[in-house]
Amino acid sequence: MNYTREQIAAALDLAVLQPTASTRDVIQAAKLVQKESLASICVAPCNVRLAKRYTDRVCAVIGFPHGNTLSDVKDYEARKAVAQGAIELDVVANFGRFLDGKNDRNWLGIDILHAHERGILVKAILETCYLTVPQIVNFCEVCVRHHVDFVKTSTGFGSGGATVEAVHAMVQALSGRAGVKASGGIRTYADAARYLDLGCTRLGASRYRELLP
Repeated sequence: MNYTREQIAAALDLAVLQPTASTRDVIQAAKLVQKESLASICVAPCNVRLAKRYTDRVCAVIGFPHGNTLSDVKDYEARKAVAQGAIELDVVANFGRFLDGKNDRNWLGIDILHAHERGILVKAILETCYLTVPQIVNFCEVCVRHHVDFVKTSTGFGSGGATVEAVHAMVQALSGRAGVKASGGIRTYADAARYLDLGCTRLGASRYRELLP
């Protein structure tokens, strides 16, 4: 399928997550999100307040990039990000605990119900590069049970990003009960179109114009 500039923009979470990201980088990206009607700017919690000055479409990453901090700390980080203006949260799952079979909400580490009561959209990030297809499917089922809004393939800081195999498994497992966000390695229009064709409704990338048709 061919996608328009507007369709790509509406699906894109523009990531400004490199540890070297400056105030200028955040401001430029936030202005771009606002001007081009991108889905969101995705930033570290310390940059939420700054990004919020230029756009309401602010997503904060929580427990980034490894997801293995204490659950209480992740929940506090999430609440502070929301208080400063984030309307979406991309939360890195503690996939070590998940692989241990810990299928309670502590693998995510935030109070999803509290987030939803505030109207906040929650995306759970796994690293599909470290998981088998059955593990990815199981993870998606756990996400549905805990009312996660989206499942995201990758942080971009693992050994690999989104793949067709992983995204296909996620879309099939979720069956519309939650959205799928492909992230990691999306650099061209062809990459973006491939994952939209598979059924993703969000894309994560640190670039925008390169993804346009």
